[in-house]
Amino acid sequence: MITHSDTEFHSRDLTDKTWTETTVLIISVPEARIFGNAYVLARPNLGVTLSSVILAEGFCRQPYEVDFTDPQMHLPCPDSFSNYTLDNGLTVSTDGPRNYRMQYKNALGAASFDLTFEGLHEPFDPHDPNQNPLLDLDRETSHDPRKGNEWENGHFEVKGRIRGELELRGKTYQVESYEGMDHSWGPRPEVGTRSVSWVSINFGEDFAMHMAVPMRIERGQVFYDKIRFGYVVEHGEVFGLIDGTIEAERVDMLAFSNHVTATDVRGRKHEFFGSAIAGHPWYTFNPSHVCYQSLFRYERGSAVGYGEMGDIFGLDYLAERMSRHGRLK
Repeated sequence: MITHSDTEFHSRDLTDKTWTETTVLIISVPEARIFGNAYVLARPNLGVTLSSVILAEGFCRQPYEVDFTDPQMHLPCPDSFSNYTLDNGLTVSTDGPRNYRMQYKNALGAASFDLTFEGLHEPFDPHDPNQNPLLDLDRETSHDPRKGNEWENGHFEVKGRIRGELELRGKTYQVESYEGMDHSWGPRPEVGTRSVSWVSINFGEDFAMHMAVPMRIERGQVFYDKIRFGYVVEHGEVFGLIDGTIEAERVDMLAFSNHVTATDVRGRKHEFFGSAIAGHPWYTFNPSHVCYQSLFRYERGSAVGYGEMGDIFGLDYLAERMSRHGRLK
């Protein structure tokens, strides 16, 4: 169960140099096809923080096409993880795991934003068996290196409403969207073996869905395994998922269309066909990983929704299967 204190740095072994705490906010202006993220990775035992902000319009298959990226390594780690300002111009404040505010002003004046996140529900804790019906099954495969250490110790997810203003290279956008944010904590050695998809589908205050799904690459093709964990939110009430599948078509590793199915603990089935309206590879959130992420458009009856689909790969995982020296091609 997630409590107010989980927005802060957690109790830890002070000798563990790999202890990591992260938070991320997904930023989108669907009508303008603007899509990006604000990410913070703190290592309090080392006293350092990584922060990456990325914003792009439409599809960007090459790094030079991305409108804005600001990755900052080895920033001083703040004393608090619930109210802090980093030297890259990012300020994060929260009064609990459901409500955040992120403000940012780039040193070169290329981008800025002031955004509030208002959670729609109590945070989802994948380590709580009352919320995650797949927890025991997931623990049986905890040795799978594709899962990584990122969600193994502590993690929560929240869906919410994001409002505010964003400026990108002199052009101002009003932000009014629904998306997710999260916070993870625990030991995290970065070895680049992860292969997991993070899927978010949002239809305002009425409905939202999240899925975490392991992936595998065979003969250069990406396949999605059964869901690791996930949930749906309907009118503020959370229901864990018991099953889920993903299929996707892609170009240069970026997903352009998908087919998502899920079944929740009530036995209700959910099915979505998505078309991407923006996407780019995000190399700067972690030096050992890349996230091929796309902003998808979905329909649910007469309603239109949006959400990120981020396929996260460790660079070593990719190299073993796709590079010239790969041993698992």
